[in-house]
Amino acid sequence: MIDRADIVAEARTWQGTPWRHQARVKRLAVDCVGLIGGVAAALGIAQAREWMADRAMHCYGTTPDPDAFFPACERFMCRVPLADATLGDVLAMAFSIRPQHLAFVSRVNPLYGNPTYLIHAYSSVGKVVENGVAVAKARVLRAYRLPGVA
Repeated sequence: MIDRADIVAEARTWQGTPWRHQARVKRLAVDCVGLIGGVAAALGIAQAREWMADRAMHCYGTTPDPDAFFPACERFMCRVPLADATLGDVLAMAFSIRPQHLAFVSRVNPLYGNPTYLIHAYSSVGKVVENGVAVAKARVLRAYRLPGVA
């Protein structure tokens, strides 16, 4: 079993890594998919490298096709209800009409249990950061859990 705190701790070690579309290398360059896969691989999740090599998660535009994006996410991660998203889970978001971003939940509100901070490879900032989700909440489409996490 993988501990949720270990997911967040590993994701935090990626902070500052420059953002680059379809990149996958810690401290060199990464995008949001690369961050999710890289953290999972570092935690020993065997399917992570195969998932990152999946054409739907490797050869995508900046606004992926939801008909390919969501099924590819669900081949690797378990979908969970948005209300159940918690520490270490992955949120899929849209900043336009289509889904285009994945991020780890790094903190939750202790009173309500809802996500309050994310760790993500954020193109607008140009690197992996941890920040609040107040603006992003309305854009969250789905929540996922890495394999082997209770």
